[in-house]
Amino acid sequence: MTRCIMDRWSARGPVITGGLTLLLLLCGLGGWGVLAHISGAVISPGQVEVDRSRQVVQHPDGGIVERILVREGEAVQAGDLLIALDRDGLAGALAALDAQILGMRAQQARLVAERDGGSAVRFAHDLLSAGGAAQDVMEGQRRLFTARIDTISARTAQLDRQRQQIAAQVVGLDAQRAALTTQRDLIASALADQQSLLDRGLAPANLVMGLQREQAELSGRLGQVIAETARAAERMTEIDIQISGLTMTRREEAITHLRDLRADMLDLAERRRLLQQRVDRLAIRAPVSGVVHGLRVHAPRSVIQPADPLMYLVPQDRPRVITIRVQVGDVEQLFLGQQAVVRFPAFDQRRTPELSARVTQISADAFEDAQSGMPFFRAEVALNPGEIDRLPPDLMLLPGMPVEVFVKTAGRSALSYLIKPLTDYFARAFRES
Repeated sequence: MTRCIMDRWSARGPVITGGLTLLLLLCGLGGWGVLAHISGAVISPGQVEVDRSRQVVQHPDGGIVERILVREGEAVQAGDLLIALDRDGLAGALAALDAQILGMRAQQARLVAERDGGSAVRFAHDLLSAGGAAQDVMEGQRRLFTARIDTISARTAQLDRQRQQIAAQVVGLDAQRAALTTQRDLIASALADQQSLLDRGLAPANLVMGLQREQAELSGRLGQVIAETARAAERMTEIDIQISGLTMTRREEAITHLRDLRADMLDLAERRRLLQQRVDRLAIRAPVSGVVHGLRVHAPRSVIQPADPLMYLVPQDRPRVITIRVQVGDVEQLFLGQQAVVRFPAFDQRRTPELSARVTQISADAFEDAQSGMPFFRAEVALNPGEIDRLPPDLMLLPGMPVEVFVKTAGRSALSYLIKPLTDYFARAFRES
C-alpha cells in the first residue's frame, strides 16, 4: 500500500509541475499580449524626386538639328546652349524681309521729300552708313525722285510756253481792240456830221447808210476781239491752274502713298519680329540649371517635331522630396504631419541610418497604375531638418532613387494583433448573406 501511494505521488509531481509551468506560460503570454505595445506602420515604396519636378526642354517650331552641345548626365547652367538648329531657311527669309524693309524705308524718304517739296531726298543715318544693297536702293530712289522732278519741270515748262503764246495773242487782241475802238469812234464822229448834213439836205443818204454799215461791222469785229481776249484769259487761267495742280497732285500722291506704305511697313515689321523670334529660338538654351537627363536627340541633321521633348533638366539646387504610393486601404491612416521613417535600399544598410521624416502632402484622389491598373494614392514625405546630414558624405540622394517608407500609425497591444483576425472573421461570419 505504501508503495502504491508513493507511485501515485511520483506521477502527480511532474503533472502538477507541468500544469503550473503551462499556467505560468499562458499567464505570461496573456500578460505580455495585454501589456506589450507594438507600434503600427503603413509600409509604402517610393522614390526620391526633385521639388517642382524636372524641367522638360522642347521647341515650339521644330527643325533640323545642326549641332548637339550636351551629353547625357552633363551639368549645365541656365542660358547654356544645348542644341543649335539649322538656320539656312529662316535666315534666307529674314534677309528677304530685311531687303523689303530697306526698300520701303528708302521709298518712304523719297515720298517725304516729295510731300514737303524738298529739293533732295534725305535718308536716315543708318541707311547712309550701310553699304552694298542699301546704297543701290537709295540711288534708285534718288533717280526716281529726280526723274519725277524733271517730268514735272518739263510739263510746267510746256504749259508755261503755251501761256506765253496765249499772252502774246492777248497783246495782239488788245491792239486790235484799241484800233477797232479808235476806228469806231472816228466812224461815229463822221456819221454824226453826215447825219447833221443829211438832216439839212446837204449830204446824200447813201453816204450816211454806208457809214452806219461800217460802224456796225466795226462793232461786230470789236465784239469778236473782246470775246477772243476773254477766252485767251480763261485759257491762261486754266494753264496756271494746271501748273499749280502739277505740284499739288504730286504732293497728294506722295501723302496717299505714304499712308499705304506705312501700313505695309507695320505689317512687314510685325512679320519680321515673329520671324526673328523663330530665328532666336533656333538656339535651344537651358531654361534652368541642372543635369541633362533623357536626351532624345543624338545625331546632327535629325528632324525634331514641334513640342517634342528633347531632354529633361534635373535641377540640383532644389530640395529633395520623397513620393510614396499608398494602398487604397491604408490611406485612411495617413494625415499631414504624420511621422515616418525612411530607408534607402540602394545604400549599404550597415552604414546607412534610417532617417526620420513627416508626411507633407496626400493626394485628394486615387491614381491608377499605367501597367497594372491598380489604384493608389500619392503622398509626399519630407525629411526632418538635419536628417540629410546624417548620411555618409559620399552618399547623395539622386532623383529616381528607390526608398522604403514606414509611416507610423497608432500602436496596439500584441493581443489585439493576435485576436483581430478572429474577431473580424466572426463579425462577418454571423451576418446573414
